[in-house]
Amino acid sequence: MKTPQNVFDSHMKAVDTLDPSQVIQDYTDDALFITPDHTYKGHDEIFEFYNEFLPNFKDFDFITVKQETHDNVVYFVWHGKNEHIHVQLATDTYIIENGKIKQHTFAGIIN
Repeated sequence: MKTPQNVFDSHMKAVDTLDPSQVIQDYTDDALFITPDHTYKGHDEIFEFYNEFLPNFKDFDFITVKQETHDNVVYFVWHGKNEHIHVQLATDTYIIENGKIKQHTFAGIIN
C-alpha cells in the first residue's frame, strides 16, 4: 500500500499531466475536497473542479515553500505563476486513508 508521501508524490505527478482523469485516481470514491468557494464531494464533483482548474496550470512554475508528512496528513505550502495564473501563496492539506486521498483542503491567494 502507498504511504501518504507516495500518494502526495503521485498526486503531484498527476497534476503535472493536466489530466483530471489521472488526478482523480488518487482520491477515494467518497473523498471530500474543501476550498474557500465550495465543498466538492466524491469523484464526479472533484473531477469537475480539476477539469476547470487544471488548464490554468499549463507551463506553471511551482515553488514549494514547505511540504511535510506526519502519519496520514500531508501539508503543502506553495506559490508560482505562468501566463494564465499567479498564485501568490497557497496551502493544501491532504488526509490519506488506505493509500488514497480521503479529505483535501485548499486555500490560496490567486490573481
